[in-house]
Amino acid sequence: MTSSPLAVGRYFAALLVAVGVLSGCSGVRPYPNSLEKNAVIRTEADSGSIFSKVSAAVDIFSVTADCRTEYLGTVDLKGPAVEVGIPPDQLSYLVFVFSNSSFFGSSRSTISHETLLEARPGHHYDISVSYIDDIYNVAINDQDPRNPDGRKIAVRNMSACKAL
Repeated sequence: MTSSPLAVGRYFAALLVAVGVLSGCSGVRPYPNSLEKNAVIRTEADSGSIFSKVSAAVDIFSVTADCRTEYLGTVDLKGPAVEVGIPPDQLSYLVFVFSNSSFFGSSRSTISHETLLEARPGHHYDISVSYIDDIYNVAINDQDPRNPDGRKIAVRNMSACKAL
């Protein structure tokens, strides 16, 4: 018994739809994280209620010379610390996303905090991300090998890109 080209086409179309549904089709892709790990993101998230949950992630974008962004992927910030390789010698746009969801209701809220970062070769970055009782904070410390105390990096939004 042979299959008609139409039947084979329908089979492949159904297969593609099934793969899309199973993969989530959310547009969120994992960050490849294949570069040398030059950043540690330490996360503390607490909703302040046993009836809700807070999760955190960071969307990582590359930034072109004309300040356009290209989405590279998302890192789920599960656990107290995650190591990430941020491209050195180029501007990156980091968007920290905090999601709060309620167990009993269908309520869900999301808030984001973004910053530009130009990672320098040989430097390591200690990034603290917290969401506690509806208050969020992102702090970045540049660990220069010549300065063990490091230095705090100011948070900059995309409007600062043109001046860099």
